[in-house]
Amino acid sequence: MTLVQFFRLLNRNLNLFLLCAITLAVVTSFLTRNMPKTYESQAEIFTGIASGINVDAVENVKVDFLTSATEFDNLINIIKSRQTLEEVGMRLLVQHMMLDSADPAYINEQNWNDFRWKISDSLEQVLLDPYSVENTLRRVRYYKEKYWDDEKVQYTFESSGSPYSWKRISSIGVSRIQSSDLLKIYYSSNDPGITQNTLLILIEVFTKNMAMIKSGQSASVVEYFQAKVDEAAGELNEAEDRLQQFRIANRVINYQEQTRSLTIEKERMEDEYQAEIAKQQAAMATLKKLEEQLALNNVMIQLGNDILNKKQELIDLRSKIAELETYLNDADLLQKLRSKALSLEEEVRNMLSQRFAYSRTTEGISVATIIESWLDASLALDAANARVNVFLQRKEYFREQYDKYAPLGSRFARLERDIDIKEANYLELLNSLNQALLRQKGEMVSSGGQVVTQPPPYPHEPNPDKKMMLIMVGGIVGFIVPFLFIVMKELLDSSIKTPERGEENTGLKLIGAYPDLTARSEVKNVDFEWLHAKSAAQLAQNLRLESKGKGSRQMAKGIIVFSTRAGDGKQLTTHVLANELVSLNFRILVMAPKELPQGETPYYDHIVYKNDKDFVNAEHITELIPMGFDPMLYDYVFLVLGAVLTNPYPLNLLDQFNVALCVTGAFRDWNRADETALKEFSETMGTEPRLLLNGVEPDYMSSVLGEIAKDRSWLRKFIKGILSLQLKTKSFGRGKKRETKQIKGRL
Repeated sequence: MTLVQFFRLLNRNLNLFLLCAITLAVVTSFLTRNMPKTYESQAEIFTGIASGINVDAVENVKVDFLTSATEFDNLINIIKSRQTLEEVGMRLLVQHMMLDSADPAYINEQNWNDFRWKISDSLEQVLLDPYSVENTLRRVRYYKEKYWDDEKVQYTFESSGSPYSWKRISSIGVSRIQSSDLLKIYYSSNDPGITQNTLLILIEVFTKNMAMIKSGQSASVVEYFQAKVDEAAGELNEAEDRLQQFRIANRVINYQEQTRSLTIEKERMEDEYQAEIAKQQAAMATLKKLEEQLALNNVMIQLGNDILNKKQELIDLRSKIAELETYLNDADLLQKLRSKALSLEEEVRNMLSQRFAYSRTTEGISVATIIESWLDASLALDAANARVNVFLQRKEYFREQYDKYAPLGSRFARLERDIDIKEANYLELLNSLNQALLRQKGEMVSSGGQVVTQPPPYPHEPNPDKKMMLIMVGGIVGFIVPFLFIVMKELLDSSIKTPERGEENTGLKLIGAYPDLTARSEVKNVDFEWLHAKSAAQLAQNLRLESKGKGSRQMAKGIIVFSTRAGDGKQLTTHVLANELVSLNFRILVMAPKELPQGETPYYDHIVYKNDKDFVNAEHITELIPMGFDPMLYDYVFLVLGAVLTNPYPLNLLDQFNVALCVTGAFRDWNRADETALKEFSETMGTEPRLLLNGVEPDYMSSVLGEIAKDRSWLRKFIKGILSLQLKTKSFGRGKKRETKQIKGRL
C-alpha cells in the first residue's frame, strides 16, 4: 500500500472514524460524570542497600549492581505481597475500630458510615479490645479466617471497593528513585485520612516483615553452626581428657623434653662409662705388674692377709661411697663414710709400712715402695671397679626407660594428632559461626535500617480531575480502533483489487477495466460520469485494436465474453461496451443467457438464449439467432457465456469467434479452480483471452486511465503532490465535465 492509497483509505472512511471517536468520547463523558475525587500521598524511604554501612565491611565496598537490583526487587515484592497488604488492611480496620466517630485525620464521614455498615455494634463488642491494638488485631484475624465465606467479610477484605481489601491496597505504587537508595511509595484513594494512614501502616508492616524474613533466614544457619560448634567442643574436650589421663597414668609431664633429657643423660653416661673402663684396665695392668715383683714370706703373707681384709673392708666402703655419690645426695652419711675410709686407708698404710720393713723386692727395691705403689694401684682399681658396676646398673636403668618411652611415643603422637584434628575442626566451625552471626547482625541492621526520609503528608487537595483526559483518550481510541481495523482489513484483503494484481494472478493481458459505480456514496469527489465515459471508450478502443485483422470483411467479428465464476458482471460490462460501440456507429448484436437489469436501455440488438442442451450442442452461431436476425448485418457479435467453472459451454462454437474476453471482478480473489478453468477454456478455444477487470475502485483506475478527474481543494492537491513527489499536477476543467455529460447523453 502506497502513501497515496493510505491517505485515500483514510479520507474515504474519515466520517466513520470521526463518528466512532465522538461516540466513544460521549460515552466516556457520561460514565465519568460522577467520578469521585482522589487524594494521593507519597513517602520516601532510604534503604541503604547500595551505599549504606555494612557490618561485614565498615569501609567503602564496591557496589554490585546486580545484587543491589535483586535486593530492591525483593523489597518491592515484599511491599506488594498479598500477606503484607492483608496485614495493612486489617490494621487499618482496627485503627478505625478504635475511633468513636469520624475523624478527618483518619476517615471522613462518608467512609465512616460505610465502615459502620461493615462492623456492626454487636460485632464490634466481640472484636474490639479498647486497651490493646494487638489483641483486637488478633481477634479480627481469627474472625476473618473463621467466617471467610461471610458476605460482609468478603466485601470488607476481598472487594476492590473496600479500603481494607488487599485488592484495593494493591494499587499502591512502589518505585526506585533513579539509581539511588531511595524508594518512593505512593497511594491514592477517595479519603485523605485513609490515604495517609495506609502508607504509614504499610511502612510499619513491611519493615517488620522484612526483619522477620531476614532473621528467619539467618537464624537457622546460626543454630546449625552453634550445634556443630558445641559438638566439636565436646569432642575436643574428650580428646584432651584422654591425653591428660595418659600423662597421669604414665607419669609424663612433657614427653618431648623428658625423652630429650633421657637421651642426653644416656650419651653422657656412656662416655663416662668408657672412660672408667679405660681406667679399670690401666689399674689392673699396673697391679698385676707390681704383684709379680713382690716375693712375700709367711710373715708378710699373714700381714698381707690382714691388709687384704682391711682392703676388702675399704673396697666395700668405697663402693658405698661411689653409690652415694651417684644416686643419693646425703652429705652427712657421705662425710662419715669418707672419714671411715680415710681411717681404713691409714691403717692399711701402717700395716704396709710394717710389712715393708721386713722385706724388699728381688730387684732390691724397697718393698715399702713397691707396696705403696701396689696399694695406690689396688685402690684405683677398686674404685674403678666400683664405678663400672654403678655404670652398669645405670645402663640397665636407661634400658628400662627406653623400653618404657618407646611405645608411649606412638600413642602420644596419635593422641596429639587427634587433638589437632578436632581443634582445627572446632576452629573452622567457630569461624563459620562467627561469620553467620556477623551476617545475621548485618541483615538485622540492614532490614531495620530503613529510614523514612519523607513521611507521607496529609493530602489536603485532591488530584487534578482526569475527566477531560479520559474523554480525550476515549475519542482517540474510538478513532484508532476502527482505523486499525480498516487498515488491517485492507492489508489482509486477498482480492484482486488492482489491474496490476489482476494481470499477475490470471496471467492474462489486460484489455481494460471498468470502475465500481456503486462507490458514489464513499468517494464523493470523483467525477463518475467522466470515469464511466473514459472507461467505456478505452474498452471499445482496445477491443477494436484486438479484433483488427481478425475475420473476413463479409462476416461480423465474433467476441466471446465469459468469466470463471458467476457474479463477475459479464452482462453489465458487455452492455456498456456494446453501447459505446454503437455510439461509434457500429452495428452490435449481443447474445446473453438472461435479460438486462431493469433500467438499462440497450442501443443494440439483444437476444436471450436458453442455456440448455441445444445451446451446448450447437454447431453454428445461426442456431442461436432467431428468425429475422442476420449475423452478416452486424459489425460485432457478442456471445455472453455463463460461468465456465460451473456451467457447460458449446465447444463447437468457440472456433467461430475471434476474440475472448475474460471478465473478472476486482472484488474477489483468484484461486486454483479459476486458473484451471481458464487454462482449459483457452486450450479449447485455441487463443489466449484478454482480461477485463470489472468493479475496480475508482482510485485504482488511475493505473489504467491515468489521472482521475476529482474535485480537490488546494490543500489536497498540495498533499497529493508531496506524497507522489509531483508538486505540479494538471487539473481537469469544466470542459471535461461537459464532454463527459455529452457522451453520457449519447449513451
